[in-house]
Amino acid sequence: MASVLEKVSALYTSLNEAERKVADFVLNHPEEARGCSVIHLSDRSGVSETTVVRFCRSIGFKGYADFKLALVADLAPQREPVPDLHGDVSPEDDLPRVVQKVLNMDMQAVASTMELLDMAQFERAVEALARARRVAIFGVGSSLPVCMDLQYRLQRCGVNSLFSVDDHMQAINAALLEPGDVGLAVSYSGTSRETIESTELAKEAGAQTICVTSFRRSPLAKLCDICLVTSAGRTQWLDETITARIVQLALFDALCVALARRKRHESQPILNRIARAVERKRHTV
Repeated sequence: MASVLEKVSALYTSLNEAERKVADFVLNHPEEARGCSVIHLSDRSGVSETTVVRFCRSIGFKGYADFKLALVADLAPQREPVPDLHGDVSPEDDLPRVVQKVLNMDMQAVASTMELLDMAQFERAVEALARARRVAIFGVGSSLPVCMDLQYRLQRCGVNSLFSVDDHMQAINAALLEPGDVGLAVSYSGTSRETIESTELAKEAGAQTICVTSFRRSPLAKLCDICLVTSAGRTQWLDETITARIVQLALFDALCVALARRKRHESQPILNRIARAVERKRHTV
């Protein structure tokens, strides 16, 4: 099970600005935080007591008392010193420690996404994609490779999907959607202007809209009919979108497996045809 500090770090991107002030204090001063009352922690973080309680609930605790008990337990002295393999990479870390910390951060982000994921929203996304005549995918920047991979996966599931690396073409694809179609947007921040514009066009065309983002309060999340929230690890050495991309790929793995299962009678013949086509591309010795 993830420690309190691991959970705070992994869920950081889903917190609002005020809650992040509490998270920053807890992550930077865990020993002091474990001895704080809710009033003291609110003073040290520069936020209200209500924000502290809301922060605790946002990371999965019933309230401040539960959060503090878990933090105290996590920071209790161990019989033997345990290497910190879950914190940020420091300049003093050797190469094996760097690898362990980065991979642990990625795994924790995936695990935290399971906690964040609203299964009702996930089920709605599967149903929407299964029934869609067409699915237009929108994404720019670091989301591009995820979108390209998603189109490939959807095609293998028998879903007619459209994607272009050109954001103008994405806008055109969105504008040509109709009721019964789906617009699927991918954006770590949920604030990418081009992605939001394409999603708005899809909604205007009468299509159902789905987004995958790490910020549940972002403009994109508020715009879409269905929102799937992912976590992302934080490190001073890498952009958060690197971890977000790994988590998004894992989420789309689950989505496409659920979709193939839902459309198994249609998907299997398509998978067989794809397998035969790909086999012809292999070099025979």
